[in-house]
Amino acid sequence: MTCKVCGGITAPFGELLVLGRHRARYQRCSACGYVAVEDPYWLTEAYADRAIAALDTGVVMRNLWFADAVDALLRWRFRKARTGLDYGGGTGLFVRLMRDRGHDFRWSDPHCDNLFASGFEADEHASFDIVTCFEVIEHLTDPMAVFGQLAARAPVLIFSTELLPERDNRPGEWHYYAPEAGQHVGFFTASSLETAAGKLGRHFTSDGRMLHAITAEPFDPRWLRIVRNGRRARLLLRLAGKRAPLTWRDAETLTQQLRERQSESPPSR
Repeated sequence: MTCKVCGGITAPFGELLVLGRHRARYQRCSACGYVAVEDPYWLTEAYADRAIAALDTGVVMRNLWFADAVDALLRWRFRKARTGLDYGGGTGLFVRLMRDRGHDFRWSDPHCDNLFASGFEADEHASFDIVTCFEVIEHLTDPMAVFGQLAARAPVLIFSTELLPERDNRPGEWHYYAPEAGQHVGFFTASSLETAAGKLGRHFTSDGRMLHAITAEPFDPRWLRIVRNGRRARLLLRLAGKRAPLTWRDAETLTQQLRERQSESPPSR
């Protein structure tokens, strides 16, 4: 098996029992450190019941935190950004939160139903000023293909994934493998993400833990370290002042669309 990020040589890194019955074999790249499952043949089964694993109890708290972080970045660092795409947007909670904060974000997710941002799905060919992608890339069997697609749609990509720790990082030693859910199949180091960005002709920066960026222009990592702290992000938002939400405008838009659809249907007796 060659590395799916840099094409380097990989070596066996460990095994785990996934979903209680499938033997997962992990390979680690000797060049960039990326760890991937050799053949995750069980993924259809892993996503059969739900796209978001039941054991992901932090999904709401995480979306609230990411909303503060991205909102602060948009208000202070990326002030010219007007449109955003949340790729792998799950239930649409993050998109709804961002629209409620006045940012024109759109939703995209091939595996999940859009519950909170219905009506604000992204056109698959549209370009954006910024793309977000939270807790997604560890699910990808071909990460470079997706990175390439996202880089083509926006000059700024803000994303999250926990970096492989330097110690106690083998299967069975680190919680992020999450074999009970069977959905995490790729695990990144800072080196592997920097390599990915380089292959795209982009710059990589990170908070050193889980919040990262791939950008067309250099991006100071101090911004990520600042907004990673919830209190600091909220302080920046208070200093920035209020921004008009899109909440009620969205309601009016959806109401008008609903009326138009209803007018096309013949009245029942």
